[in-house]
Amino acid sequence: MKVSCEREKLNNLIQTALRAVSARVTMPILSGVLLAANNDTFSVCATDLELAIKASANANVESEGSVVASGRLIGEIVKNMPEGVIYLESSEKALTIWSDRGTFTIKTMSPEDFPAIPDWEGEEAFSVGSREFQTAVSQTSRASSNDDKRPVLTGSLVEKNTKEGKMRIVATDSYRLAWAEFEVQGNLNAWEDCIIPTKSLTEVARIASGHGDTIQARIYERQAMFRVDNMTVRSIMIEGQFPRYKQLIPKGEKTVVVGQKSDLVAAVKRALILGHNLRVTIEGDTLIIKAETPDVGESSETVAVQVKGAQMEVGFNGFYLLDGISAVEGDEVEIGLDDPQKPGIIRAPGESSYTYILMPMRLR
Repeated sequence: MKVSCEREKLNNLIQTALRAVSARVTMPILSGVLLAANNDTFSVCATDLELAIKASANANVESEGSVVASGRLIGEIVKNMPEGVIYLESSEKALTIWSDRGTFTIKTMSPEDFPAIPDWEGEEAFSVGSREFQTAVSQTSRASSNDDKRPVLTGSLVEKNTKEGKMRIVATDSYRLAWAEFEVQGNLNAWEDCIIPTKSLTEVARIASGHGDTIQARIYERQAMFRVDNMTVRSIMIEGQFPRYKQLIPKGEKTVVVGQKSDLVAAVKRALILGHNLRVTIEGDTLIIKAETPDVGESSETVAVQVKGAQMEVGFNGFYLLDGISAVEGDEVEIGLDDPQKPGIIRAPGESSYTYILMPMRLR
């Protein structure tokens, strides 16, 4: 293989693919990236067996071929080389990277040992605007769990609504639950509702932020695949039963509070200085947020809001409450409550595209 490419383009390909290289490598080959040249296309691919990213671009290909080498080393070399054309050439056991300023030669691994990763084949099941997808992932990912002991909760349910031409992403860690809906185009019947690792969806959203206006998605051989411009992301699906979240949705009708998002975010952040267990009291047209930590101190702050319904006092984890309020798009936030012992519901007034449900904490 012998290829030449502008440093900026090459660095972009490599840094994008490196997002799929795990810090905890289980096999030496997974620390590498697969470099491949075919016709006038150069591609870089990496995987941790759960997530795979392939980034491609046009390049000057003098001879075709493929090679695997340390992703960390290639990334550092290319990132620190000066602007201009960079050349890559592989021999039987080495990869040479050079420019008019210097040369690096590093050991290689056999491309035959690199995990087989399916290419994009066929039509997409749906396509969505990059911004809409990024927003939905940002709003829901914060409710996903990081506990590997419950794998299903580390993923997000991606389900279709063929009647309305929409997709919904749902995530929960059992303490809070969030979902976001967005309109899509395509043949939704070709999509299989599935649980996708939340970190995979986050990487798709991250890639989309810098490449292209549209994300395409499809299911292929029990894997979820996403394409953004010349980047392809493949993710495994998580086996298991996602919680029947629709049974958990509260009405949130007894007490409804509407306030300015900026005021509520600022007040909760200040309360968190003294503790994360917050006491939220609704009296008249005010929301009183209190924090108290023994041997540390206490705080109390009043926020002007619009209230419909009964007075109420409820406890919330302040960090979870802040996540829910911060994710609402728009200037106002609506908080609906039915009972101090039942979940609260957070969303934008009159909107149903994003919903955040938060379990209460028992007050002392």
